[in-house]
Amino acid sequence: MKKFSAKKQNDYGMDQLSDLVLYFHREGVVGAKEVLLKRFEKTFNNGYELYARDVLLEIEGMAGLIMAAEKVGQLPEQERADYEDRWRVDDFQKENKSVDVYAELTKAAEVNPAIKNYLDLILSVEPRKKYRRSKIAPYTLADVEEIVDEDDRFSRFWPSRIAGMNPADIEKIARLALAEKDDNRKDIYLLFFDKTKFPFDYAPLLEMARQKSIKKNRQILHAVNALSHFKGDDIRTLALKKFARKKTPWEYLRLLINNYQAGDAKILLEIIQRSDNFHHMHDLVAGIIDIFAANPDPECKAPLEAMYYGMNCAIHRWSVIDLLNRNGVLSGEILEELAYDTDEDLRKLSLRIKHQRKAVA
Repeated sequence: MKKFSAKKQNDYGMDQLSDLVLYFHREGVVGAKEVLLKRFEKTFNNGYELYARDVLLEIEGMAGLIMAAEKVGQLPEQERADYEDRWRVDDFQKENKSVDVYAELTKAAEVNPAIKNYLDLILSVEPRKKYRRSKIAPYTLADVEEIVDEDDRFSRFWPSRIAGMNPADIEKIARLALAEKDDNRKDIYLLFFDKTKFPFDYAPLLEMARQKSIKKNRQILHAVNALSHFKGDDIRTLALKKFARKKTPWEYLRLLINNYQAGDAKILLEIIQRSDNFHHMHDLVAGIIDIFAANPDPECKAPLEAMYYGMNCAIHRWSVIDLLNRNGVLSGEILEELAYDTDEDLRKLSLRIKHQRKAVA
Protein backbone atom coordinates (compact mmCIF):
# COMPACT_ATOMS: atom_id res chain seq x y z
CA MET A 1 0.00 0.00 0.00
CA LYS A 2 3.01 2.27 0.48
CA LYS A 3 3.96 1.68 -3.16
CA PHE A 4 0.44 2.53 -4.26
CA SER A 5 0.55 5.80 -2.33
CA ALA A 6 3.89 6.94 -3.78
CA LYS A 7 4.11 9.81 -6.26
CA LYS A 8 3.95 8.62 -9.86
CA GLN A 9 3.64 10.78 -12.95
CA ASN A 10 2.16 8.00 -15.09
CA ASP A 11 -0.10 5.02 -14.51
CA TYR A 12 2.25 2.36 -15.89
CA GLY A 13 1.97 -0.81 -13.82
CA MET A 14 -0.56 0.68 -11.42
CA ASP A 15 -3.55 -1.49 -12.37
CA GLN A 16 -2.12 -4.40 -10.43
CA LEU A 17 -1.39 -2.34 -7.33
CA SER A 18 -4.87 -0.82 -7.52
CA ASP A 19 -6.47 -4.27 -7.69
CA LEU A 20 -4.38 -5.37 -4.74
CA VAL A 21 -5.60 -2.46 -2.62
CA LEU A 22 -9.17 -3.40 -3.61
CA TYR A 23 -8.49 -7.00 -2.62
CA PHE A 24 -7.17 -5.89 0.78
CA HIS A 25 -10.29 -3.76 1.28
CA ARG A 26 -12.57 -6.69 0.47
CA GLU A 27 -10.63 -8.89 2.88
CA GLY A 28 -11.19 -6.39 5.66
CA VAL A 29 -7.66 -5.02 5.89
CA VAL A 30 -7.87 -1.91 8.04
CA GLY A 31 -6.85 1.26 6.24
CA ALA A 32 -6.99 -0.08 2.65
CA LYS A 33 -9.91 2.13 1.67
CA GLU A 34 -8.33 5.14 3.33
CA VAL A 35 -5.09 4.59 1.39
CA LEU A 36 -7.05 4.60 -1.86
CA LEU A 37 -9.01 7.75 -1.04
CA LYS A 38 -5.98 9.60 0.30
CA ARG A 39 -4.00 8.82 -2.84
CA PHE A 40 -6.92 9.81 -5.04
CA GLU A 41 -7.16 13.22 -3.39
CA LYS A 42 -3.60 13.97 -4.59
CA THR A 43 -4.52 13.36 -8.23
CA PHE A 44 -3.11 15.99 -10.62
CA ASN A 45 -1.38 17.80 -7.76
CA ASN A 46 2.40 18.11 -7.71
CA GLY A 47 3.01 15.33 -10.25
CA TYR A 48 0.48 12.73 -9.08
CA GLU A 49 -1.26 11.00 -12.01
CA LEU A 50 -4.88 9.77 -12.00
CA TYR A 51 -5.34 6.04 -11.67
CA ALA A 52 -7.50 3.45 -9.91
CA ARG A 53 -10.77 4.88 -11.26
CA ASP A 54 -12.28 1.41 -11.62
CA VAL A 55 -11.31 0.55 -8.05
CA LEU A 56 -12.78 3.84 -6.83
CA LEU A 57 -16.10 2.98 -8.53
CA GLU A 58 -15.99 -0.49 -7.02
CA ILE A 59 -15.58 0.87 -3.49
CA GLU A 60 -17.51 4.14 -3.57
CA GLY A 61 -20.05 3.55 -6.35
CA MET A 62 -21.77 6.65 -7.74
CA ALA A 63 -19.96 8.84 -5.23
CA GLY A 64 -16.66 7.56 -6.65
CA LEU A 65 -17.73 8.45 -10.17
CA ILE A 66 -18.61 11.98 -9.03
CA MET A 67 -15.19 12.29 -7.37
CA ALA A 68 -13.38 11.20 -10.53
CA ALA A 69 -15.56 13.48 -12.70
CA GLU A 70 -14.63 16.49 -10.58
CA LYS A 71 -10.91 15.74 -10.82
CA VAL A 72 -10.99 15.45 -14.61
CA GLY A 73 -13.28 18.48 -14.97
CA GLN A 74 -10.82 20.65 -13.08
CA LEU A 75 -8.15 20.13 -15.73
CA PRO A 76 -7.50 22.75 -18.44
CA GLU A 77 -9.73 22.09 -21.46
CA GLN A 78 -6.84 21.03 -23.69
CA GLU A 79 -5.85 18.31 -21.20
CA ARG A 80 -9.29 16.88 -20.43
CA ALA A 81 -9.61 14.90 -23.67
CA ASP A 82 -6.89 12.49 -22.50
CA TYR A 83 -9.22 11.37 -19.71
CA GLU A 84 -12.45 10.96 -21.68
CA ASP A 85 -14.00 7.67 -20.52
CA ARG A 86 -17.62 7.52 -21.55
CA TRP A 87 -17.18 3.78 -21.98
CA ARG A 88 -16.42 3.50 -18.25
CA VAL A 89 -19.55 5.47 -17.33
CA ASP A 90 -21.68 3.37 -19.68
CA ASP A 91 -20.28 0.15 -18.23
CA PHE A 92 -20.96 1.45 -14.71
CA GLN A 93 -24.57 2.19 -15.73
CA LYS A 94 -25.04 -1.36 -17.06
CA GLU A 95 -23.77 -2.80 -13.80
CA ASN A 96 -25.89 -0.46 -11.64
CA LYS A 97 -29.34 -0.42 -13.19
CA SER A 98 -30.96 0.94 -10.01
CA VAL A 99 -29.12 4.25 -10.49
CA ASP A 100 -29.68 6.71 -13.35
CA VAL A 101 -26.00 7.54 -13.72
CA TYR A 102 -26.34 10.33 -16.26
CA ALA A 103 -29.16 11.94 -14.29
CA GLU A 104 -26.96 11.96 -11.19
CA LEU A 105 -24.08 13.48 -13.13
CA THR A 106 -26.41 16.12 -14.57
CA LYS A 107 -27.69 17.00 -11.10
CA ALA A 108 -24.15 17.33 -9.75
CA ALA A 109 -23.12 19.38 -12.82
CA GLU A 110 -25.78 21.99 -12.01
CA VAL A 111 -23.88 23.05 -8.89
CA ASN A 112 -20.31 22.06 -9.80
CA PRO A 113 -18.67 23.57 -12.92
CA ALA A 114 -15.92 20.94 -12.92
CA ILE A 115 -18.43 18.09 -13.12
CA LYS A 116 -20.24 19.97 -15.90
CA ASN A 117 -16.92 20.10 -17.79
CA TYR A 118 -16.59 16.36 -17.39
CA LEU A 119 -20.17 15.66 -18.42
CA ASP A 120 -19.77 17.83 -21.53
CA LEU A 121 -16.59 15.91 -22.33
CA ILE A 122 -18.11 12.43 -22.21
CA LEU A 123 -21.29 13.54 -24.00
CA SER A 124 -19.16 14.91 -26.85
CA VAL A 125 -18.41 11.36 -28.01
CA GLU A 126 -20.78 8.74 -29.34
CA PRO A 127 -21.56 5.75 -27.10
CA ARG A 128 -20.10 2.45 -28.16
CA LYS A 129 -22.25 0.65 -30.69
CA LYS A 130 -23.37 -2.91 -30.30
CA TYR A 131 -22.18 -5.08 -33.15
CA ARG A 132 -23.74 -8.32 -34.17
CA ARG A 133 -21.21 -10.98 -34.96
CA SER A 134 -21.42 -11.59 -38.68
CA LYS A 135 -20.57 -14.83 -40.40
CA ILE A 136 -16.83 -15.04 -40.98
CA ALA A 137 -16.01 -14.93 -44.67
CA PRO A 138 -12.86 -16.77 -45.78
CA TYR A 139 -10.21 -14.71 -47.55
CA THR A 140 -10.21 -14.84 -51.32
CA LEU A 141 -7.03 -14.59 -53.34
CA ALA A 142 -8.04 -11.01 -54.18
CA ASP A 143 -8.41 -10.19 -50.46
CA VAL A 144 -4.90 -11.36 -49.71
CA GLU A 145 -3.42 -9.51 -52.68
CA GLU A 146 -5.20 -6.34 -51.55
CA ILE A 147 -3.58 -6.61 -48.11
CA VAL A 148 -0.18 -7.13 -49.73
CA ASP A 149 -0.74 -4.15 -52.04
CA GLU A 150 -1.43 -1.91 -49.04
CA ASP A 151 2.23 -2.38 -48.07
CA ASP A 152 1.53 -1.81 -44.37
CA ARG A 153 4.20 -3.09 -41.99
CA PHE A 154 1.43 -3.72 -39.44
CA SER A 155 -0.58 -5.92 -41.81
CA ARG A 156 -2.11 -9.02 -40.26
CA PHE A 157 -4.12 -12.04 -41.31
CA TRP A 158 -6.89 -13.58 -39.22
CA PRO A 159 -6.70 -17.37 -38.74
CA SER A 160 -10.51 -17.58 -38.69
CA ARG A 161 -10.62 -16.20 -42.23
CA ILE A 162 -7.79 -18.40 -43.45
CA ALA A 163 -9.40 -21.58 -42.07
CA GLY A 164 -12.10 -21.76 -44.74
CA MET A 165 -9.97 -20.81 -47.71
CA ASN A 166 -9.76 -22.76 -50.91
CA PRO A 167 -6.52 -24.86 -50.77
CA ALA A 168 -5.83 -23.93 -54.39
CA ASP A 169 -5.79 -20.24 -53.42
CA ILE A 170 -3.36 -20.95 -50.58
CA GLU A 171 -1.04 -22.66 -53.06
CA LYS A 172 -1.27 -19.63 -55.37
CA ILE A 173 -0.36 -17.34 -52.48
CA ALA A 174 2.66 -19.55 -51.70
CA ARG A 175 3.83 -19.29 -55.33
CA LEU A 176 3.39 -15.52 -55.26
CA ALA A 177 5.43 -15.37 -52.04
CA LEU A 178 8.27 -17.35 -53.59
CA ALA A 179 8.26 -15.28 -56.77
CA GLU A 180 7.98 -11.86 -55.08
CA LYS A 181 11.12 -9.71 -55.46
CA ASP A 182 10.07 -6.72 -53.36
CA ASP A 183 11.17 -7.32 -49.75
CA ASN A 184 8.24 -5.49 -48.14
CA ARG A 185 5.65 -7.36 -50.16
CA LYS A 186 7.43 -10.66 -49.52
CA ASP A 187 7.31 -9.92 -45.79
CA ILE A 188 3.53 -9.61 -45.91
CA TYR A 189 3.12 -12.81 -47.91
CA LEU A 190 5.22 -14.60 -45.29
CA LEU A 191 3.01 -13.21 -42.53
CA PHE A 192 0.17 -15.18 -44.09
CA PHE A 193 2.12 -18.42 -43.54
CA ASP A 194 2.60 -17.69 -39.88
CA LYS A 195 -1.12 -18.50 -39.56
CA THR A 196 -1.32 -21.53 -41.84
CA LYS A 197 1.14 -24.14 -43.06
CA PHE A 198 3.13 -23.37 -46.19
CA PRO A 199 1.82 -25.89 -48.75
CA PHE A 200 5.17 -26.77 -50.35
CA ASP A 201 8.59 -27.96 -49.20
CA TYR A 202 9.99 -25.73 -46.46
CA ALA A 203 13.49 -25.45 -47.98
CA PRO A 204 12.99 -21.85 -49.26
CA LEU A 205 11.73 -20.79 -45.84
CA LEU A 206 14.74 -22.35 -44.15
CA GLU A 207 17.06 -20.53 -46.51
CA MET A 208 15.46 -17.21 -45.56
CA ALA A 209 15.56 -18.07 -41.85
CA ARG A 210 19.30 -18.75 -42.05
CA GLN A 211 20.07 -15.19 -43.09
CA LYS A 212 21.98 -12.95 -40.69
CA SER A 213 20.97 -9.80 -38.80
CA ILE A 214 17.40 -10.62 -37.82
CA LYS A 215 17.00 -7.20 -36.19
CA LYS A 216 17.46 -5.50 -39.55
CA ASN A 217 15.58 -8.03 -41.66
CA ARG A 218 11.95 -8.75 -40.76
CA GLN A 219 11.82 -11.39 -43.46
CA ILE A 220 13.91 -13.69 -41.25
CA LEU A 221 11.42 -13.52 -38.39
CA HIS A 222 8.48 -14.15 -40.72
CA ALA A 223 10.29 -17.12 -42.28
CA VAL A 224 11.02 -18.53 -38.80
CA ASN A 225 7.35 -18.25 -37.84
CA ALA A 226 6.32 -19.96 -41.07
CA LEU A 227 8.80 -22.75 -40.30
CA SER A 228 7.17 -23.32 -36.90
CA HIS A 229 4.56 -25.49 -38.66
CA PHE A 230 7.23 -27.97 -39.85
CA LYS A 231 9.27 -30.79 -38.33
CA GLY A 232 12.81 -31.33 -39.58
CA ASP A 233 16.29 -32.07 -38.26
CA ASP A 234 17.69 -29.08 -40.14
CA ILE A 235 15.11 -26.79 -38.53
CA ARG A 236 16.06 -28.06 -35.07
CA THR A 237 19.74 -27.62 -35.88
CA LEU A 238 19.13 -23.98 -36.82
CA ALA A 239 17.22 -23.41 -33.58
CA LEU A 240 19.96 -24.86 -31.37
CA LYS A 241 22.61 -22.87 -33.24
CA LYS A 242 20.76 -19.62 -32.63
CA PHE A 243 20.06 -20.54 -29.01
CA ALA A 244 23.78 -20.97 -28.43
CA ARG A 245 24.80 -17.71 -30.12
CA LYS A 246 22.18 -15.21 -28.92
CA LYS A 247 21.62 -14.10 -25.34
CA THR A 248 17.87 -13.72 -25.79
CA PRO A 249 16.96 -15.76 -28.89
CA TRP A 250 13.22 -15.10 -28.64
CA GLU A 251 12.85 -14.82 -32.42
CA TYR A 252 13.87 -18.47 -32.91
CA LEU A 253 12.00 -20.19 -30.06
CA ARG A 254 9.00 -21.17 -32.18
CA LEU A 255 11.24 -23.40 -34.30
CA LEU A 256 10.93 -25.92 -31.44
CA ILE A 257 7.13 -26.10 -31.56
CA ASN A 258 7.27 -29.10 -33.90
CA ASN A 259 10.88 -30.04 -33.13
CA TYR A 260 10.85 -30.37 -29.34
CA GLN A 261 12.69 -33.33 -27.84
CA ALA A 262 13.06 -34.81 -24.37
CA GLY A 263 15.56 -32.77 -22.41
CA ASP A 264 14.85 -29.49 -24.21
CA ALA A 265 13.28 -28.07 -21.05
CA LYS A 266 16.81 -27.77 -19.63
CA ILE A 267 17.91 -25.79 -22.71
CA LEU A 268 14.96 -23.45 -22.35
CA LEU A 269 15.63 -22.98 -18.63
CA GLU A 270 19.22 -22.00 -19.37
CA ILE A 271 18.01 -19.43 -21.91
CA ILE A 272 15.57 -17.98 -19.38
CA GLN A 273 18.28 -17.78 -16.74
CA ARG A 274 20.40 -15.62 -19.06
CA SER A 275 17.73 -12.91 -18.91
CA ASP A 276 18.71 -10.16 -16.51
CA ASN A 277 15.64 -7.94 -16.67
CA PHE A 278 11.88 -8.02 -17.07
CA HIS A 279 11.96 -6.94 -20.72
CA HIS A 280 14.23 -9.82 -21.77
CA MET A 281 12.02 -12.23 -19.85
CA HIS A 282 8.89 -10.88 -21.49
CA ASP A 283 10.49 -11.26 -24.93
CA LEU A 284 10.87 -14.98 -24.27
CA VAL A 285 7.57 -15.86 -22.66
CA ALA A 286 5.30 -16.13 -25.74
CA GLY A 287 7.66 -18.57 -27.46
CA ILE A 288 8.12 -20.65 -24.30
CA ILE A 289 4.35 -20.89 -23.85
CA ASP A 290 3.84 -21.88 -27.51
CA ILE A 291 6.43 -24.67 -27.16
CA PHE A 292 4.93 -26.24 -24.05
CA ALA A 293 1.36 -25.76 -25.26
CA ALA A 294 2.26 -27.95 -28.25
CA ASN A 295 4.46 -30.37 -26.27
CA PRO A 296 3.06 -31.46 -22.88
CA ASP A 297 6.01 -32.36 -20.65
CA PRO A 298 6.32 -32.49 -16.84
CA GLU A 299 9.84 -31.13 -17.34
CA CYS A 300 8.20 -27.79 -18.13
CA LYS A 301 8.08 -27.13 -14.38
CA ALA A 302 11.50 -25.49 -13.99
CA PRO A 303 11.40 -23.18 -17.03
CA LEU A 304 7.78 -22.15 -16.49
CA GLU A 305 8.36 -21.44 -12.81
CA ALA A 306 11.36 -19.31 -13.80
CA MET A 307 9.07 -17.36 -16.14
CA TYR A 308 6.42 -17.00 -13.43
CA TYR A 309 8.84 -15.56 -10.90
CA GLY A 310 10.68 -13.44 -13.45
CA MET A 311 7.90 -11.31 -14.94
CA ASN A 312 4.68 -9.53 -13.97
CA CYS A 313 2.60 -9.73 -17.17
CA ALA A 314 -0.78 -11.06 -15.98
CA ILE A 315 -1.88 -12.36 -19.40
CA HIS A 316 1.21 -14.50 -19.84
CA ARG A 317 1.32 -15.57 -16.20
CA TRP A 318 -2.20 -16.97 -16.65
CA SER A 319 -0.93 -19.15 -19.51
CA VAL A 320 2.13 -20.21 -17.48
CA ILE A 321 -0.04 -21.28 -14.52
CA ASP A 322 -2.48 -23.07 -16.81
CA LEU A 323 0.36 -25.04 -18.44
CA LEU A 324 1.90 -25.97 -15.08
CA ASN A 325 -1.49 -27.21 -13.93
CA ARG A 326 -2.27 -29.16 -17.11
CA ASN A 327 1.11 -30.89 -16.82
CA GLY A 328 0.43 -31.77 -13.19
CA VAL A 329 3.39 -29.81 -11.83
CA LEU A 330 1.82 -26.66 -10.34
CA SER A 331 3.26 -26.33 -6.85
CA GLY A 332 1.10 -25.83 -3.80
CA GLU A 333 3.18 -22.78 -2.90
CA ILE A 334 2.35 -20.98 -6.14
CA LEU A 335 -1.29 -22.05 -5.96
CA GLU A 336 -1.62 -20.58 -2.47
CA GLU A 337 -0.07 -17.24 -3.39
CA LEU A 338 -2.31 -16.91 -6.46
CA ALA A 339 -5.18 -16.26 -4.07
CA TYR A 340 -3.51 -12.90 -3.39
CA ASP A 341 -2.59 -12.09 -6.99
CA THR A 342 -3.50 -8.63 -8.21
CA ASP A 343 -5.09 -10.08 -11.35
CA GLU A 344 -8.69 -11.17 -10.90
CA ASP A 345 -8.55 -13.80 -13.65
CA LEU A 346 -5.58 -15.46 -11.95
CA ARG A 347 -7.41 -15.48 -8.62
CA LYS A 348 -10.38 -17.13 -10.34
CA LEU A 349 -8.06 -19.66 -11.98
CA SER A 350 -6.54 -20.53 -8.60
CA LEU A 351 -10.00 -21.16 -7.14
CA ARG A 352 -10.94 -23.38 -10.06
CA ILE A 353 -7.76 -25.42 -9.68
CA LYS A 354 -8.33 -25.79 -5.93
CA HIS A 355 -11.86 -27.05 -6.55
CA GLN A 356 -10.58 -29.53 -9.13
CA ARG A 357 -7.98 -30.84 -6.72
CA LYS A 358 -10.55 -31.25 -3.94
CA ALA A 359 -12.88 -33.12 -6.32
CA VAL A 360 -10.28 -35.81 -7.07
CA ALA A 361 -8.81 -35.98 -3.57
